[in-house]
This record gives sequence, structure tokens and C-alpha cells, in this order.
Amino acid sequence: MPAVDTLEVASVTALKESVTLERVAAPYSVIRAEQLHKSGTYRPNSLSGQIPGLHIPDYGTSMTSTIYLRGLGSRMENPVLGLYIDGIPVLDKNAYDFDWEGFTSATMLRGPQGTLYGRNTMGGVLALQSLSPSDGERRALRLEYGSANTVRAAASFVFGHNALTVNFRRSDGFFWNSTKNALCDPYAGLSLRWKWERALDERLFVSNVAWVNLSREGGFAYGQVVDGERRDVAYNDEGSYRRLSAVEGFRLRWSGDAVIFDGNASLQLLLDDMRMDQDYTPASIFTLRQRERSGAATAELRARRADAGAAWQPQTGFFAMYRLNGSHSPVTFKRDGIEQLILGNANAHIPAEIGYLDIPDESFPVVSDFLIGTWNAALFHESVYNTGKWQLTAGLRLDYEGGLMDYDCLTTLHYQFLPYMKEAKAYSQPYRGRLVHHRVELLPKVSVLYNASEHVKLYAAATRGYRAGGFNTQIFSDILQNKMMNGVMADMGVYLDRPHVSVSADNTEYNPETAWNWEIGLRTRFGSFKAEVNAYYIAVRNQQLTVFPPGQNTGRMMANAARSRSVGTEAQLEWRPGDFRSAVAWSWCDARFIDYNDGQADYSGNRLPYVPLHTLYANVGYSFHFGDSRLDLDASVRGAGPFAWNEANSLEEPFRPRFDARIGLAFPKWELFVRGENLADTPVNAFYFKSMGNEFIARSKPRILTLGINVKF
Repeated sequence: MPAVDTLEVASVTALKESVTLERVAAPYSVIRAEQLHKSGTYRPNSLSGQIPGLHIPDYGTSMTSTIYLRGLGSRMENPVLGLYIDGIPVLDKNAYDFDWEGFTSATMLRGPQGTLYGRNTMGGVLALQSLSPSDGERRALRLEYGSANTVRAAASFVFGHNALTVNFRRSDGFFWNSTKNALCDPYAGLSLRWKWERALDERLFVSNVAWVNLSREGGFAYGQVVDGERRDVAYNDEGSYRRLSAVEGFRLRWSGDAVIFDGNASLQLLLDDMRMDQDYTPASIFTLRQRERSGAATAELRARRADAGAAWQPQTGFFAMYRLNGSHSPVTFKRDGIEQLILGNANAHIPAEIGYLDIPDESFPVVSDFLIGTWNAALFHESVYNTGKWQLTAGLRLDYEGGLMDYDCLTTLHYQFLPYMKEAKAYSQPYRGRLVHHRVELLPKVSVLYNASEHVKLYAAATRGYRAGGFNTQIFSDILQNKMMNGVMADMGVYLDRPHVSVSADNTEYNPETAWNWEIGLRTRFGSFKAEVNAYYIAVRNQQLTVFPPGQNTGRMMANAARSRSVGTEAQLEWRPGDFRSAVAWSWCDARFIDYNDGQADYSGNRLPYVPLHTLYANVGYSFHFGDSRLDLDASVRGAGPFAWNEANSLEEPFRPRFDARIGLAFPKWELFVRGENLADTPVNAFYFKSMGNEFIARSKPRILTLGINVKF
């Protein structure tokens, strides 16, 4: 049950706020370790619904990490939610989805948090706090076995100034590939986390956190829709994802008589390798392999007033980051793809009486290498002033971001114009260049909180956030394919009137997406009952949308194609009298285009695709005590929807609830439990998309039963 609570001192350090969460003029949720374990929340997508408005569909692979919140979000590129682990920002969205173990809380602030947190936090900030040496010495072991031969083993140790957590999970997978006659989504992953912290003297406190995640998995369980029915997953080429991510973070706090300095620095590494059958069918059309080598460094220093009881609480800081990502992304066209996508388009423009073009190669690669650098520097200040029952907050961030992309693309093939050419001729098409951009953003924040009574607080806020711009790389195979075909035709003395793709490298940049958020809320606490209700209006400009060039193309790109607005309300309630516990988290969000015309249709006024109108999570539980043992019974329901799957709103997914339950028998040193997820085996469609004119649907996982044991030494 999502707990709305003030974090303990150890957990507050994961966030940057100058005041306790109860006094923050923004809605927040805290889910503690007990609920993370009971609900089986060991990946970010399991938070869907438990936090009002948050929707993270589970599809593709752990690289996907698609996040929607308050009508904000997209299928690719930069996230709308910032992720912090023990106060260290995780920069690469590809590393967001990992197995959790040894976390004591997950805390989320909703709404733009740009003033203190900067880029890519226009939807909110999720802060994870891991087991700390200050929690006291402990040793714990967790073992689970469940559906699809899923095994999970985790161990946590706290000794001296150290906390160590190890986690392993493997699964056969849940979805069958009928073409390869095998499960398409097996998983195996290992993660290690180490934290060290110590007070060196009465003023200086230092800590170090390091973690490594290693995983190997299948994925892309996309079933084609034919005559309105979803068929089994059926693709013939490899679909897999491998990842190694590592972070080393250092933090310090120096407490002076008048000022407290908080600083942190990190080094981050991500190596991954994705292989995808991009047509998702039994035909041999085209495949993608994407290998990334990403390294990043961050640094931040903040100064705040030492006297926490003073009326004025100022905070000033500086942040800097640099990230360099090298990507090798060859798209390989196979025989069916050569026939359908290349020769079909080319020969359609050649009169039959003249002849026809042939490519005798069984396959050829379109090789694209990218080196993308991103750097950011920011100065920020926030002041909190308390007077009587009022708390006023104002802040401003000056954020500068730069980026460059070096691209080096090449394709080589053989062609023959029949019946005139007796032998095939080799042709190569290189494409190289560099793009650079610079952006400056101002991110203000103004809020007021009123302590109406000991039990009731009212607040209002106006905040601005932004999602960083960037470069489109997934369209380069189309660009090079177009240049290659024009080049081949020119080599033969034939000139096409219409290229089948209308973009070049010069217009593959996209700008930041910005949002203003206006919000009001009420927070109350009466004994064991806690509640928070809020309403918001968000105006989005330069909205980043995934678009497809005209024609039968293989790529996609991000474009600043629209303006939109979101209107919504959120509520979370908790009641825990004695051994009874209950909680509800609910949201309603109406997100619509204000202005969007893709050149073929005007979608203004339509709902944004992939954004649920409602999210719901409700939980009840009771604990029966028998001496020093305890029987825990918990049941919950969660769901999201309805969704519009496309901009035209012609396809919709209804709201479908999912039912979960857990039974646990606990003793002083160990606990045995059974957990069931999606007990009614409800077939929920998690994602819909079109590729090359074909429709595909990804389903959520079916019924999952898990038996586990927790042991404390």
C-alpha cells in the first residue's frame, strides 16, 4: 500500500528539498521496503498505478523504459521522469529498468522538478534509497520460485560501515515464438550493490555507493494483428538484449556553523547490445543490431542554511554533467526486404519496356556509426520562507545544454540493370558529417503552502520543466537507403522525381519539450488515516512525438510536432488502524492535442496516444497474530486505461483491472509466502504500434504464481 509519510533523516538525503516532505508544495508518494516486497515490486514497471498517474508498460526489453506521467512521455529518446539512486542521478534511460533489491524506500515527487533537478524531470523525480550501514547490522536472504521457472535469489549484508546487496534472477520466459518454436523472452540477470559511509569528524560525513548490473535477455514479444485478431509472436531472426551498467558515486556533507555543503560526483558506464528482427514477421526483410558504449560523469555542489529552524531557508547549487555515447547500428536488408522495400520502389519508377533493376546480393548492411556527446551545466537557487501559517517558495534554474553528433554511414551493394548489364556492378554510398546544438533554459518555480490546522495543509504551485532535445539516429538507415537508390539510378542515367523519404541529417535534430504546470492540493493526516488530493493543468510546447516519414519506410524519428495540454486530478489515501491496512491510489488525466497536423490529418482536440485516462491501485490487508508468529493476508487490484493507441483515436484499449494477492506466514527469523499476480489471467494489451503497414500488439504477462522464503540471520 503506497504510504504517504515523512521520510526518516537517512532517506531525506536522497532528495534535495530544504524541508521535510510533509512541507513540500507538491504531491509525493513513498513506498517502503515492506510494500515493495509484498507487491513483488522489483522492477520500475511494477510501480505503475501504485503511484497515481504513473504508467510504465512492460513490453519489448528492459532497454525500453517507456514512462508516461500526467500526459507526458514518449516511446523513445529522453525520459520525463528523473531517476536518483542514493542521491546519484542515473543519466541513461537504457539503465532505468533493472532489478531492485535492498532498497528501503521509493519516493516520488510528481510534477515538473526542473528548478532543483534540471533536465528530464518535467514529469517528476523518483528517488530510491538503498540499505544503509546506519540501519544497523543485519543479514537477510530471499529465495523465490515461480511461473516460467522464474528463480530469484537475493542477499543483503550490513557490517561495520558497509552495506552489500547481491541479486540474481532468471526466467524461461512467458511468450512463445511460433516461427522459432521457442520462448522469445528468457531472462538472466545479476546485480551487486555496495555502500560505504562514515563520519570522519563532527563536521564531515562521506559515503560511497557503487553498483553493477549485468543482464542477458530475449524480448520483443510482438504479435501481428490480422483481421482484428492478435496472432502469436512469429519472427525468424534474433531478438535479444544484453547490458552491462555500472555506477560509482561519491557523496559528502560538510556541516558548518552557518552553512551546510552537500556534494556528489559520479562516473557512469553502460555497454549494451540489442538485436532485433525489425519486421517482426517470418519473412527475411531487415534486422537491426545496435551496440552502444556510453560513459558519463556528473558533479554537483549545494549550499544551504545550517539552522533548520530559521524562517528563511535558502539553497544554492551548481550542477555539471558530460556524457559520450558511441553507437554502432547496422541495419541489414535481407532478400525479402531487398525485393519489397528497395527493388519494388525503384522499379515502380522505371517503365517496364526499358528494363528493370536487380540486386543479386542475398543481403547487404546499411552501417551507421554515431558519436554523440551531451554536456550540461546549471546554476540554481531556491528560497523557502516561513511566516506564521504560510510557507512561500521561489526558485530559478539557469540550465545550459550542448550536444554534438558525428555520423559516419556507409552502404555497399551490387546492382544490375537487366537486360543490358551482363555483370553486377559494385556501388558504395558514404554519408558523413557533424551536427552541433546549444540550448539555454530558464526553469522557475513558485509555490505556497498553508498550514490550515495541525492536520490539514493546502498548497498551490507553478513550475516549469523541460525534456532535453537531441538527435535522431533511427532514421539514418532510411536516409542512406534513399541516397543509395538515387545514386544507383543516377549511375545508370535514370533520375527519380520523388525520393521515398524526405529527411536528411540536417533536419534530424529536435528541440527540448517544455511544460508549465499549475497545481493545487490538499494534504491531511488524522491518526492512522492519511490522504492527499491534488489537481493540475499542464501546458506543453514543442511536444516531442514519434513520427514516421511518408511511404513504406523502415525508420522513425522524434519531431517537435505538436502542442498539448493535460488536465487531471490525483488522490492517494491510506488507513492503517491496528492490524488492518488499506490504501487507494487513483488518477484521472485528460491529455489532448491543442495543435497537431502531420500534413495528412489534423488531430487537434484528440487524446494523446498511450496515455491512460485513469490509473487505479487499491489494496487491503490484515495480519493475524499467533504468539510470536503472524499470518498476513493481502489483496489488491490495479489497472490503467482506457488508452488511445493512435493520434486519430480510432483504436482504443479499455480499462482492464488486474487482481493480485499474497499470503505470508511470518516468524521472528523467517517468513514463507505465496504471491499471485494477474490471478484472473486477464489478457491486457500493453502496447500497440504499426511497422511497414502491419499492426502489432504486445501483451502484459499472464498469471504468475510465486513461492518464496525470507530469512533473517
